[in-house]
Amino acid sequence: MLFYAGPQREGVVARVFISHAGQDSECAAGLHRWLVGEGHEVFLDRDLRDGIPIGEQWERRLHERLRWADAVLCVLTHAYLASTWCAAEIGMALSRGARVLPVRAEPGVSHPLLSSLQHADVTVDAAAGRAALGTELRRINAAGGFGWPDDRSPFPGLRPLEVTDHQVFFGRNAEVEQLAELVRSPIERAEGAVLLVVGPSGCGKSSLVRAGLLHVMAGEPGWWVLSPMLPGADPVAALVRELALAAQQLGLGWTVAEVGQRVDDGGLMGLADELLLAARARRLLVVVDQFEELLTQAPPVARARFAQLLHPALGGSVQVVATLRPEFLDPLLLDAGLAVLPTRPYPLRPLRRDALAGVIQGPAHLAGIGVDDELVARLVGDTDSGEALPLLAFTLAQLAEGISRGGQLSGARYDQLGGCEVSSLGSVALLPPLPKASGTVICLD
Repeated sequence: MLFYAGPQREGVVARVFISHAGQDSECAAGLHRWLVGEGHEVFLDRDLRDGIPIGEQWERRLHERLRWADAVLCVLTHAYLASTWCAAEIGMALSRGARVLPVRAEPGVSHPLLSSLQHADVTVDAAAGRAALGTELRRINAAGGFGWPDDRSPFPGLRPLEVTDHQVFFGRNAEVEQLAELVRSPIERAEGAVLLVVGPSGCGKSSLVRAGLLHVMAGEPGWWVLSPMLPGADPVAALVRELALAAQQLGLGWTVAEVGQRVDDGGLMGLADELLLAARARRLLVVVDQFEELLTQAPPVARARFAQLLHPALGGSVQVVATLRPEFLDPLLLDAGLAVLPTRPYPLRPLRRDALAGVIQGPAHLAGIGVDDELVARLVGDTDSGEALPLLAFTLAQLAEGISRGGQLSGARYDQLGGCEVSSLGSVALLPPLPKASGTVICLD
């Protein structure tokens, strides 16, 4: 199985829009310096590097940056309350689902549009206020962010969707909620089983877990999530790398070598508890994508060691979710090295035909790209069912190539591509030849 890892958000980077009144430029500049120092991408309108260049249309730029931002940080002062434009920025941020983070910069000030939100207060203890903001920005980053840059295509093609693509993940709301309920369930946790998402290749298992479940659980109070891992030939080493990455994101500074040594010496539970303490969380979610690699790539000794590492932590602070192709379920259950791991299958069927229109229209709407009903009907009719989801994803990526906000998906372009069809046996066939890879590796799972 070939795999292409999509664009990742490394470290604690989040895209932040600083909303402030003109009179509070000095305070906003201080927050800007701190956020940049923490590694975030920041927009401050008056900053010479990150702001609005001379001669640019400032209103258009502000709208574009509000769409770009994962979080809008509102510097609350009396001047902010009096500004109609600041109120407009709040309204735009709330309407498009961005995370709004109120920062009280003058004692007792609260905006009526933000009264229901928890505030960071830098008037009493600036360090504590900034620490609270830092924690929330790390959580926003772990959840994949909430912004969508205008130059980013909403159709990623054949690669599985990542947590950073959660805003363009449509058609699986019920399954995401079911999985999240299982992960949250104290009964499931007490059983200490690996939750296996089992479904045929191409049905969207990886996308469901990465863009659906991970996004939900990263925003869940009390949870911290690791980036999904592929077991490969050395699954313990793969897990060690994700643990070290999480530690760096949380400011612990553990190296991969240090984490590996601690795993050898004391197992997983102690490490997990320290990570959770740093994250101010109680539960750690570990995601193992393509669990079948334990059988196809890892030698028996390596997969047995991996199972023995996970088993004591299950039912405690660690929850494991994995994806698996159904033809590997029996070999998994019969494998002696993996027998120590209890499993709980969650069957995933191909996407319903009536959900395919949302897969087309939802991402296009988010990115401001038009698509007429006739083209939607043709795409749905030609791909026929959820079994053809990879073909639909590929076709949409080709249709959207070079199109940005304000553009339109074209039926003429679809005709040029040759359309698409699904054979009577359900196998996916693309009429025009696939382009050569040119260094890109793709995954249909």
